[in-house]
Amino acid sequence: MKHLVTTLLLATGWPFAHAGATEAGDPARGQAIHLEGRLPDGSRLRARRTDLPDMTGPAAACAQCHRRSGMGDQEGRLRVPPITAASLLAPGRTAAVGRAAPGIEIAGTRTERRPAYTADSFARALRTGVDPAGGVLAPWMPRYALDDAAVADLFAWLERLGPVGGASLRGLVDHTLHLATIVTPDAPAARREAVETTLSAWARQQRFGDVRVALHVWRLTGDAAGWTAQLQQRLAEQPVYAVVSGAGAAQWTPVEAFCEAASLPCVFPLVDAAPAPPPAGRHHALYLSEGLSAEARVAARAVAALGTVPARVQVWFDSDAGHGAAQVFQSALAAGSPDVQLRDLRVQPITAGQPLGAANELVVAWLPTQQVQALLAPPAALRQADALPAVWLSGQLAPAEALDLAPAWRARVRWASLRSTPERWRATAVTSLQPWLRTLGLDPLQATPLQGEVYAAAYFFTDALQRSRGAWSVEHVLERLEAGVNNRAAAGTYLRLSLGQGQRVAAQVGQIQGWAPPDHRTLVPMSPVLNANR
Repeated sequence: MKHLVTTLLLATGWPFAHAGATEAGDPARGQAIHLEGRLPDGSRLRARRTDLPDMTGPAAACAQCHRRSGMGDQEGRLRVPPITAASLLAPGRTAAVGRAAPGIEIAGTRTERRPAYTADSFARALRTGVDPAGGVLAPWMPRYALDDAAVADLFAWLERLGPVGGASLRGLVDHTLHLATIVTPDAPAARREAVETTLSAWARQQRFGDVRVALHVWRLTGDAAGWTAQLQQRLAEQPVYAVVSGAGAAQWTPVEAFCEAASLPCVFPLVDAAPAPPPAGRHHALYLSEGLSAEARVAARAVAALGTVPARVQVWFDSDAGHGAAQVFQSALAAGSPDVQLRDLRVQPITAGQPLGAANELVVAWLPTQQVQALLAPPAALRQADALPAVWLSGQLAPAEALDLAPAWRARVRWASLRSTPERWRATAVTSLQPWLRTLGLDPLQATPLQGEVYAAAYFFTDALQRSRGAWSVEHVLERLEAGVNNRAAAGTYLRLSLGQGQRVAAQVGQIQGWAPPDHRTLVPMSPVLNANR
């Protein structure tokens, strides 16, 4: 336990009077400086740099480089050191923080020896860029015109940052790390089964040194309006460190709002779509995919790249989620794109045998498998592919492997998808998902993409805790999650996963897929990889 979770007794009441302060710093005001770039008087913090333009407000905030946790960061050869009080009050030491082979040193990955900071040297470093040893800090470290009171406020906040453990860490009790997964009543049965069975098997075997994992399944009931109260009660009865994976459907916003209010990491739930980010931003909720909206942007970009412009684009939907995707698709089309007509099949249904469109038209359908199967059943007279419109479907709502279509339709149907083709997914599963399921005592031959998404959540969460080296503050582990999600084997369900600083949706790209001629039995890419971001 002591090797993994360190309880730091941070020095309080650090003698800022040496720098001229007349009262102890206010951590709330220091937090505003660190996270928002807002000074105690409400004005915007200004960062001066020697060779770059000045920055103000949030762009000048300490967290932009040193992160919300204060634990610093590293990207390539650039290392940003920790600024927690525990780090500042200890002498610097030479220590490798990057990877290097014998005889090979990676420049920029070592810290230099320096004396511990004092109140005077901390204020001097902020104002002039000179460290306690008299050395000049890197040119990308800004200089700040902060008065003594603001310096004291900032350090009072930095005293609260850094590694935490033992009784200070919510959900860690008696060598047991308590985690939760949340299941909403509208979650599809297959999704619930994949999350509960697979994640429970993982929790029974997962260890972090001498810390074991206890998983609590929080099954919600009733309308979404009552979920927040249920979650608050569950958290009060059993404090947990994080929510890992989870099973939902179209409505997940109350769960995310609860996690944000409780500062509770909510890591990669299986839901139809990531909720729209709140005005204040999203800090504790991470998603594998934005869902239909991302597919819609991929489809719009693919339409813009078509060599032959369709005479007309029909966009069909029969749900609120589909309507949202249709609107995103329409707004994402570039100026001068073909005529787009939205059709809500709940209001304007398509009758059996009705022509779906001309051969030079495109139908983009945000419809589930059953609805697609019923619509793409043309009369026997329509046997030639060139008599049918091109049809693009949602890879999430109506995956190719779930449909049984006539040969003529198989030649005309495409999918907008963020996920790998079934063949690529199966190849990746052999080397990643299936061995993992085998270690959990689950049947690897019955592996499913849903289990692959649970695997990604468990894998990346485990990796982040291990990368944190016992510094299990919530903010630091979330930052390690960002750094760890980068097109690794656990991403096999998706074309690619990555997270940059401040990003909260990992699936960044998509493509158009279709059945390869001449037999139209193998799903292959039909477009380049396209940006799925806003």
